[in-house]
Amino acid sequence: MDDLKLLAPNPARLMELLKITTEFSGSIRMQLGVDKCAVVHVDRGQVTQSAEISLELSNFKTLSEAESYRYLGMSQCIGVQEVDMKQAVCEVFFGRLTKVLRSYLSGANKVRAYNGWVMPTLLYTFGVLRWTQTELDALDRRVRTTMTYHRMHHPKSSVMRLYIPRKCGGRGLLSAKSMHNREVCSLRAYFETRRESAMHGDVVVCDKGLTPLSLAKEEWRRPVVLSTSDRETVWMEKELHGRFYKALHAPHVDVKASVQWLRFGDLFGETEGFVCAIQDQVVKTNNYRKHILKDGTPDFCRACRHPGESLRHVLTGCSALANTEYLHRHNQAAKILHQELALLYCLLEQRMPYYQYTPAPVLERDGVRLYWDLPIATDRTILANKPDIVVMDRAQSRVFLVDITIPHDENLVKAETEKKRKYLDLAHEIVDMWGVDSTEIIPIVISANGLIPVSLAHHLRQLGIRDGSLAARMQKAVLLDSARIVRRFLSLQP
Repeated sequence: MDDLKLLAPNPARLMELLKITTEFSGSIRMQLGVDKCAVVHVDRGQVTQSAEISLELSNFKTLSEAESYRYLGMSQCIGVQEVDMKQAVCEVFFGRLTKVLRSYLSGANKVRAYNGWVMPTLLYTFGVLRWTQTELDALDRRVRTTMTYHRMHHPKSSVMRLYIPRKCGGRGLLSAKSMHNREVCSLRAYFETRRESAMHGDVVVCDKGLTPLSLAKEEWRRPVVLSTSDRETVWMEKELHGRFYKALHAPHVDVKASVQWLRFGDLFGETEGFVCAIQDQVVKTNNYRKHILKDGTPDFCRACRHPGESLRHVLTGCSALANTEYLHRHNQAAKILHQELALLYCLLEQRMPYYQYTPAPVLERDGVRLYWDLPIATDRTILANKPDIVVMDRAQSRVFLVDITIPHDENLVKAETEKKRKYLDLAHEIVDMWGVDSTEIIPIVISANGLIPVSLAHHLRQLGIRDGSLAARMQKAVLLDSARIVRRFLSLQP
């Protein structure tokens, strides 16, 4: 550290300290930056004028009451000039925030940049400047407003979810209020555990409201520090926001896999914010306008004209979208799995982006045959004879019937059970017709909101797929297409 502040009862004593400092600096081959030094004379709490102090033919600048000196990043004279420092810090803070939000980083990386580059601007002042809870709330609110302006946060989305870590289903943003309160509590705890030290004890005794810590105050009011579990409880208790939280933490849902898109999905900030708004059920459908906004809008679907235009209906239940939008979303996920199987069995030479991939109806090599969306001719009539993907492995004498479905969050278990039941007759018939030892039904289920059941990893292992990123890639494709469906739907005339 090359910054030093010397305190003395009179100019003579100050000169002695300066000489000692100069001698020590010379012994380590360092020189005083006299042009950056300053001196202030204080008499009974008031700044007074005094002759400049001469040292080695140079002069130190003498500060007046209206002037300040920047020491360790803080402008100060007798004390820290809090009003000016707060204004300066906020200008830097929001300037950096705007630069991050205007960048081409992904949503997750924008949050990381905010936490690692923007927030430290404020964090440095916590425990030094007096921030009131009202000021901190206003800072957090302005951050959210700025994110909304840059389309990264829906104004009606869950606030608590915004500050929950991404591994728990939140968006991982740091809250200025929480960081301040945690820092102040930590600093007080540090001094309290070192009261026996003479230096720390003197600091505690002298701090009678001089700093935000108020160390000498025994009846200190501890600020509230919300933990992750506290925020999750508030999120869960919300009528609309809490639906996704409850679905995410259902016993049959793989929480870690279901939040992979938040941690490693690399969606644009605008897309990530829109997906979170869909999951929080705050998109302005006719159902939302009638029951939440209460603006008198008739609750009829603008596409199929049936009553009840909720987000659930838009994502998975609209008959007008079944053979177009839902089929496109289904095929996007199915193409990812088909290409992975083709690469696994060496039926393809290289991987390509799934949105450019067109599966061949039949791929065959070395006793392995891969079917895409083809009906299977059987000796007796079987209605469910067209699974999405069929893998016939002659070497292993087995067949996999793979079918992909994208239900709503509450129907994950039901959809998986129905798929298994649906192809039972076909599985028995294939064993007899093709002369294989076994036929396994593999349901691949991912919800329209990206929830992944615990069983998905087992089903992928049955297919011989060990790549842990496959489920995440399919999840990302589903979420992107769900966002596309909602955007296109909202563009229709009500």
